[in-house]
Amino acid sequence: MPRKYTRKTTWGQTPLAELESAAAEVRQGKQSLRKAGRDRNIDKTTLQRFIKKKEKGQVKSVAWSAVAEAKRIFTDEMEEELAKHLKQLADQFHGLPPVKCRELAFEYAKRNNISVPANWTEKQCAGIEWFRRFLARCHLSVRTPEATSLGRATAFNKTTVGEFFDNLAVVMDR
Repeated sequence: MPRKYTRKTTWGQTPLAELESAAAEVRQGKQSLRKAGRDRNIDKTTLQRFIKKKEKGQVKSVAWSAVAEAKRIFTDEMEEELAKHLKQLADQFHGLPPVKCRELAFEYAKRNNISVPANWTEKQCAGIEWFRRFLARCHLSVRTPEATSLGRATAFNKTTVGEFFDNLAVVMDR
């Protein structure tokens, strides 16, 4: 069953533009750190931390997205390549079950010398939550493939197909 998190606090909800303007006023000396924070309803420590990161050039985004970016395992290109490979396998009628897809992701990370979380190494496959979010990001649906019966697989040959089209021609003529 997929998990659905409901946010309980407003932590990290301050927009980047709001932090930027408050930091600019503090740097220009127009307002003190406390006053700028109070006027915009930003905690002074948050504003101070943002200004320090801004001076070091480390600010890409704020709140959880910054943490998620730091904890990312694959780049966008790598995820796209992995998704493309999974789609190609499915097009060739060799779809992989979810567990095999997770094992493939782990092997891909290992071959590219990418550091992975400890639970990936322990289980030798990608985590369930990572895989669920990967599928959502790449707009994929992975299910356990169903087996094709032996009779159906062997019945698809030149003679059988030719016979089918001969019967179809007879029916169309009628």
